[in-house]
This record gives sequence, structure tokens and C-alpha cells, in this order.
Amino acid sequence: MNLLKHICLVLALVFSGCSQPRTEPPAQPVVAAPLPPIPQIPPNPAIAPKVAPSQQTPTVTPRHPLKVRTASLNGTKFTAVTFDRRDYFLKVIDQKNGPGSRFESAQAAGSGSIAAINGGFFNPDGSPLGLVISGGEARGSFNSASFLGTGILDGKNVTLATRENYQRSTELLQTGPRLVWDGESLTGLSTTNERPRSLMIWDGKNHFGLVHTDTATLKGLSNNLKAQPLSGFDVKYAVNLDGGTSCDLWVSESVPSGGFSKNSFFRKKARNYLALRER
Repeated sequence: MNLLKHICLVLALVFSGCSQPRTEPPAQPVVAAPLPPIPQIPPNPAIAPKVAPSQQTPTVTPRHPLKVRTASLNGTKFTAVTFDRRDYFLKVIDQKNGPGSRFESAQAAGSGSIAAINGGFFNPDGSPLGLVISGGEARGSFNSASFLGTGILDGKNVTLATRENYQRSTELLQTGPRLVWDGESLTGLSTTNERPRSLMIWDGKNHFGLVHTDTATLKGLSNNLKAQPLSGFDVKYAVNLDGGTSCDLWVSESVPSGGFSKNSFFRKKARNYLALRER
């Protein structure tokens, strides 16, 4: 009997242990392994860093002073008033009713201006020999054939051109012949008739000059200009104005070494003048 109780007790304990739930140990958090460090690539010394291009300061050409220049070469005396076209321009003073109808000299025509010189050629009846534009009003007619019409002077923009490539302007004078062009003497210029000459010179940039010479042939004048008679002025272009007794250059006292006129005692009244004025 005691043995039976003992066996029942053992069986009860066994079945009691099987009915209890099994307890799982708590889950451990998963920790990710650290990433390997990113390798640092050293800079390549052969490759220069990109640098924004620097903005270069534009070169400013110095202005040419307003001044009187004189020189002599091969028996010809030059008197010039030179200027910078960025500061000055040329006003065409034309006399609608013919030579002397308003002004008897360059000084009278240039009143209120810095300087003045006689202009282009005119016909026996007083009409201009070539195209003249003054204040936007055109007079005369374009000279397409004469040797005396090969040069075009634009007074507003202050430039010299040929009759093949000129542009109309509010201040324009057709004259000639051209004496020097692109640094070279022109062919066909007269080697006779030495006389006073009026002309305009240009360095091809911003330097211009109104010039009077006491005596020269056209060919001799061209050769002298090519030889660069005026110190500090590079003559690259030059065009002839009316000459002889029509020559008349006046320079006001406001110009250093100015206050004079260069003309003939038997001065002939001109049809038109070029007056130098400040912009």
C-alpha cells in the first residue's frame, strides 16, 4: 500500500513538471557592426585648382594735348594746331551765298571756336566743288571724278575717308587730293606749282591736326609728310584743302602758343571753313 502511494506521488510530480510552460531567455538586441572609415584621397599636385579668370582693366589711351607745333623740312615750314578728337570736333562753316558773303577770314568764321582753317575748293560761281554738309544741310554735289574730291572729311566724328567708303555726317567736307594714305605717298601728285597749302593730318587713331605750310608742291608736301616732320605726331593720313591765296589758318589765344593767323596778304575769300570746337 505504501509502495502504491509512493508510485502515485512520483507520477504526479512528473506530470506536474510537463504541464509548466518553458521560459525562453530574453532576446538580445542586434548591434550592427561599424562601417569601415572612408579613405581620404590626397590631392593630386599635378592638377591645378580651377580659378575664375581675372578681369583685365582695359587699356586707356592717353589723350593728346591741344597745342601748336611748328617744324621745317626741305624748305617747307609747317604750322599746325593738333588735338584729340575725343575732346574736340570740327564744325563746317559754309556760306550759302558764296565766298565772303558772311565771313572774310578764318578768324571771323571761327569766332567762339578754338581754331579755324579754310575748307575745300569752289567753282568760279562760288558754289562748292564737291559735297558739303553743314548742320545736316547738304550743299553742292558729290564729286565722283575730280582729283580734288578723293578725300572726305567727317567733322562730327573727326575722321578721314575716301569717296568709296565714306559715311554721311551732319558735318562733312569733300576735298583733296589725298596726300598720304595708310602711311604711303599717293601717286599722280603734281611736282610743280609751289604755293602755300592748307591740309589736315591724322595718326589713324585719335590725334588730328589742322596744318598750314608756307610753300610746297603737292608731291613735295606728300614726301615731307611721310618723313614725319612734326615731332610727337605720327602722320598716317593727310588730305589737302584749298590752297594758294585761299590758305588761312587762325589759332585763338586759348591754345598754348596760339593767338595768330597764317595767311597771304592777298588772301582770297573762301567758300567754307572748318572750325575747331570743344565737345
